[in-house]
Amino acid sequence: LHEAGLSGYLGALPVAQAALLAVLPILLLKLEPPGKRDLGRLALMAAAVLAFVTVAIPLQLDNEWITIGWALEGAALIWLFRRVPHVGLRAAGAALLATAFARLALNPAVLTYHARGGMPILNWYLYTYLLCAAALFVAAWLTADGDDKARRLAGLFAAGGTVLLFLLLNIEIADYYATGAMVSFHFSANLAQDLTYTIGWALFSLALLAAGIVLRNRPCRIASIALLTATVAKCFLHDL
Repeated sequence: LHEAGLSGYLGALPVAQAALLAVLPILLLKLEPPGKRDLGRLALMAAAVLAFVTVAIPLQLDNEWITIGWALEGAALIWLFRRVPHVGLRAAGAALLATAFARLALNPAVLTYHARGGMPILNWYLYTYLLCAAALFVAAWLTADGDDKARRLAGLFAAGGTVLLFLLLNIEIADYYATGAMVSFHFSANLAQDLTYTIGWALFSLALLAAGIVLRNRPCRIASIALLTATVAKCFLHDL
């Protein structure tokens, strides 16, 4: 595709592979009666199809497409678990989502893998963190009505998505004020930047509080109050 000048259509390759591979789970559904199906084999074939479909989306993006692919595939496997109740699908989906979260939240080097773009806000940080957070929230929604284990997973997924959104907020602020090729955090560089962090944290905590009230989620409300308390302390003890 590169040699043919079709670099903008790389996603067509995994889509074509998914279309070819989709024949296998369809054949399995026709060959095996509902009560005698091998769920492991069916889950493996369906998951392989979803893997090719989900990798097509980030393959069109410039940076961090591996991480986004893991997150989208994880959410897709959680969705597939509702159709094919094989425990391996949920475990694999949770592992992929956890790996994507760790890569973005626990790996400081992610900010140095690629140079900053020329446009603030609308950059690769936005689509990377936003898509991965969305995948975590979708997974949380898909598991919220399950058993106790599923509900615990839903809470972890929702918490992970919230953390990624908060990190995205801070990264975007740092990127806006950055002057070099890479993002760097300076909490005492100037008053404008310090106040931008404070205002961003305050708005985020209020949005989190509103979500906790609407969803009747006590941990969400507690987290919002803790963040708002830290924001007020930062404003009076540091900024002023």
